[in-house]
Amino acid sequence: MAKSKDLYAILGVSKGASADDIRKAYRKLARKHHPDLNPGDARAEEAFKSLSFAYDVLSDPEKRRRYDEFGDDGLKTGFDPERARAYQRWADSGHGFSFGSGDFGFDASGRGRRGGGFADILSEMFGAAAGREEAPRGAEPRDIEHRLEIDLLDALRGTQMTVSVRRPVPCERCKGGGRDGRRACTTCTGTGSVEKRERLSVRIPAGVDDGFRVRVPGKGGVGARNGTAGNLYFRISVRPHPMLRRDGKDLTVEVPVTVTEAVRGASITVPTLAGPRTLTVPPGSQSGTRLRLRGHGAPDPKGGTPGDFYVRLMVQVPVGDGAEKLHDALDVIAAAYAADPRANLSF
Repeated sequence: MAKSKDLYAILGVSKGASADDIRKAYRKLARKHHPDLNPGDARAEEAFKSLSFAYDVLSDPEKRRRYDEFGDDGLKTGFDPERARAYQRWADSGHGFSFGSGDFGFDASGRGRRGGGFADILSEMFGAAAGREEAPRGAEPRDIEHRLEIDLLDALRGTQMTVSVRRPVPCERCKGGGRDGRRACTTCTGTGSVEKRERLSVRIPAGVDDGFRVRVPGKGGVGARNGTAGNLYFRISVRPHPMLRRDGKDLTVEVPVTVTEAVRGASITVPTLAGPRTLTVPPGSQSGTRLRLRGHGAPDPKGGTPGDFYVRLMVQVPVGDGAEKLHDALDVIAAAYAADPRANLSF
């Protein structure tokens, strides 16, 4: 099946790329094109959306297998791989019709040139079996899944969202039965259901991460003859933040400090999920020193213990005119080193 876009090319990786390669490529490109770092740049925003979609598919083993085998069709709501494979085997065997010629050739709409559409051809092929009053295959209650992309801060704090989705509902013409008299219903092609767009309010619990699923009961695939519907799941995909990094339930933010603050120590104010907090920078802090706020990391959406919040100090050296003013003090600073700080650096 043809693909309208190459998700591997969007991330700049080969089809055989490992999960780690895909994750690294996404993080690198997402940081480059993140809307927060490119305000007002529509091209960057569009590129970021494409990157996020590509990563959502290729980072999920099942979605990746479907995409590799069926292309974009494999990502559509309600797509059934087994039915697609069965149909392809049947089509490849040349049973009773051909594409573009013969008695059962198809035109651009997918309907047969002689008689009705594909459902009518099945009725003629299978006769009595197609006319039984049985629930059409594929119309059983089933769970369906949609991807939902959110910002990291919304994932950490929790949010309420209104989402528009397409989901299977009973066909109005055949009332979910799949039959129109003795023939398969042409509106739903005998499945008993059609896709309809619906707006839903979804609550995202605080602390969700990539791959977390939010369940909406009774909004999945509809059952045959207006039977019970399955569940709808939203699989969460979290957009990275330009300054805040997440590692499991722990959070890390890099905070610049001056040379004076690092040498003498200082009190600094840093942002956290619970608001600004004051931390003490110990005298003699090095660039990369981490300060921990226990229990101020990501919440556990299932009610467990939250993670920790780390502040990574980054000593910022003056540049430009500010650097010129330090020249007189640099000789004094250089003399303060008792030894070469790189003396033990070797492989």
